[in-house]
Amino acid sequence: MKYISKLLALFAIGMMATACSNDLNEVNLPLTVTVPTVSSVSGSSAIVTATATGSHITHRGVCYSTSPNPTVSDDKVYSNSKDMVLTIGGLAKSTTYYVRGFAQTSYDVAYSDEVSFTTTSSESADDDPQTEGPTALKRVSVHDPSVVWDPTTSSYYIFGSHRAAAKCNNMMSWETFTAPWATATSTNADNIDAFTTPQVTKVKKGGVEYDLNFNALAWSQRGSATYDINGNMWAPDVIYNKKMGKYCMYLSINGEGWYSSIIMLTADQITGPYRYQAPVVMSGFRAQSSYTATDASIVLGETMPDRYAPSDNYGNHWPNAIDPCVFYDENGKLWMTYGSWSGGIFMLELDEETGLRDYDVTYAESETSDPYFGKKIAGGYYSSGEASYIEYIGGYYFLFVTYGGLEAASGYQMRVFRSLNPDGPFVDSKGSSAVYDAYQLNFGPTENDGFRGVNIFGAYDDWGFQTVGDWGERAQGHNSIIAAQDGRTYLVYHTRFQNRGEGHEVRVHQVYQNEEGWLVAAPFEYTGEGVKSAGIAAAQKVPTADIPGAYKLLTHQYGLDHAAKEYAAPVDVTLNADGTISGDVTGTWTIKTGTSYITIKIGSEFKGVMVPQTLEPYDTKVPCFTALDSQTGVTIWGYKAPVE
Repeated sequence: MKYISKLLALFAIGMMATACSNDLNEVNLPLTVTVPTVSSVSGSSAIVTATATGSHITHRGVCYSTSPNPTVSDDKVYSNSKDMVLTIGGLAKSTTYYVRGFAQTSYDVAYSDEVSFTTTSSESADDDPQTEGPTALKRVSVHDPSVVWDPTTSSYYIFGSHRAAAKCNNMMSWETFTAPWATATSTNADNIDAFTTPQVTKVKKGGVEYDLNFNALAWSQRGSATYDINGNMWAPDVIYNKKMGKYCMYLSINGEGWYSSIIMLTADQITGPYRYQAPVVMSGFRAQSSYTATDASIVLGETMPDRYAPSDNYGNHWPNAIDPCVFYDENGKLWMTYGSWSGGIFMLELDEETGLRDYDVTYAESETSDPYFGKKIAGGYYSSGEASYIEYIGGYYFLFVTYGGLEAASGYQMRVFRSLNPDGPFVDSKGSSAVYDAYQLNFGPTENDGFRGVNIFGAYDDWGFQTVGDWGERAQGHNSIIAAQDGRTYLVYHTRFQNRGEGHEVRVHQVYQNEEGWLVAAPFEYTGEGVKSAGIAAAQKVPTADIPGAYKLLTHQYGLDHAAKEYAAPVDVTLNADGTISGDVTGTWTIKTGTSYITIKIGSEFKGVMVPQTLEPYDTKVPCFTALDSQTGVTIWGYKAPVE
């Protein structure tokens, strides 16, 4: 026994010595980063390859900038592997970038030598390979989904009301998560504690510092004696602020009687925890006592102007401070749109340094502008409209607004406007303004506003193999849209269904621009198709010989009777080889040589695109078209019926 004990002791000492020796060798292993190689350069992305080795590495990746010698303080993409193959996206066209690999420890950072590359003047027209396909679809329920791409994790994230959120790396395989709240004493705070104490309590206007200590929970509680914060955290929008080096969440804290606010929270990682920083805008002040509880006195002076008093019918003119959308324009200026029904959709310029309202920007007093609420860009006079979202796509700023009520039988529907400027004016394809000058009913069978806004699509059923029967889509809306780093544009929205109560799920469709620069949505969900946005104008994705055949044609008309759950249903047509259309609808079709632009004349002229798509949930690929009649705002979809 003693002999065995000695052996065990010697073995233990030997193991300790080996471990110490290994630790010593690891400590002495230097940080080494190879010179990156750059490939697959497009107008907005590039692939960078490098290797980073060494001891005790906490972060490795590549950093890049438009200035030489980028550091980890500049834009960067991380890698979990020493052999790094990283895609950097969101780049500007025709721009030279400098890139270095790096390896970082808790006490040091090593960089590779620098290389540079110049992005192309346009996106590549080449298709990517078809990825996973319909089997990759994983459904989630996120109401009011706002999409954001995170280069650090190479993933897409959607954030929605009531703390719903999901993520994936392919726009198909969503998985849910919850971003926690932070306070001074917790990294997982309860809802009732998260919005009471701002971290930022002073703001500047004209170089003068003002106190602003806003309890967002207490403000919303003014509207109801039984107020419950749960269920009133609405429609967050998340954006990465480069100057702050933070992920900024803009969140609506809704209250009855317009006692709402939009607040900003920040986090170091996109998944949180998010901590309340300060308010951006509030609504609902109609008396001096409530006025002085907001930042309105900083903007306007100590005395509340009479125009906000109840006698002036607050809701006809002023917004409810909900549904934020925050975006950078092409010049790097930061903006926020917000509002709902009531006085319409408004816009404010934000301070890029703080992410909050820019108090040095002033606004005129008129029917389309207010010194406190900012510039009106859509809606007004209680005409329906909420969920504004703006994205720059192909030379235009596109504004989405959802009209109608959100329930399955209440007419929720996305409408589209565009402008050459980030703050408008926004008009539809007929030239009609997004701003109302009087109340008009703008959805349903008695709509009387001239059918404003392009009807990108509405309620439909009996379409393909997925959207059939009780699974027919309706009440689609509160969308976001992203011109993504992979060269595609995605429309992300929630939908209810024909006969499934108020249950809802997220859907994603690819979106293209037609010859007139208007957006048209692919007729089926995105299931990994390889077609890029730039390829539509540069290549014919469906050969002319493959186009003729029997098709299903669906027309997205205005004026559906939503209370009766009316929906658009397809009819049968044939696209003949001689360019004629026969069947339930007659007309002609032409494809523009060398492009994917198609023109369909069936009483009126529809301009659109023709692409191959997969008929989910099966891996059946067929030619499809989507097109818009810009004179009416009506859109059509079609797909070639698969041969049985």
